[in-house]
Amino acid sequence: MDYKIEHYNLNIIDFDDNTCRTELFPKDGDALLKERRKLYVVYFDKQVLYVGEAHTSIKTRFQRGCNAFNYYKRNNDIARNGYKGYKWLNREFNSDRNLTVCVVTFSERYDFNREFIEAIEGELVYIIRNKTGNWPKFQNEIHFSNCNGAKEIAEIILSKIFGELV
Repeated sequence: MDYKIEHYNLNIIDFDDNTCRTELFPKDGDALLKERRKLYVVYFDKQVLYVGEAHTSIKTRFQRGCNAFNYYKRNNDIARNGYKGYKWLNREFNSDRNLTVCVVTFSERYDFNREFIEAIEGELVYIIRNKTGNWPKFQNEIHFSNCNGAKEIAEIILSKIFGELV
């Protein structure tokens, strides 16, 4: 399977009105490519906060989640189209403001195979649950799909990110 794993620092900058913005460093890498399938794992000190999938630049993905969160906060906890943004942005629930993001960018041959990438995402989340005893702290949903090879790829990716998680 063709993919590249990159680590980024994700800083959350808070504002007085309980909104925030994010900064991602470094400012280059394959994760910033616009049209590549990606999985991303947001964590702090080996505690996994969230696992997600994207088909856009990781910077754009985080901006969209942050914009939705800010809309929710500015509008008295009313979500736009049911989406409240990332829960891990909320400083009431997550005091850690300097996070790590590991982004797995898949080769272009997977650009239109969302089901397979989401199957790997689901397996990642499930393996994290099995190894730690807990779901990722702010995980909202998980996609299930029985795709051959997804579990094995998820195990390899997780070991490359964390080594032994527990």
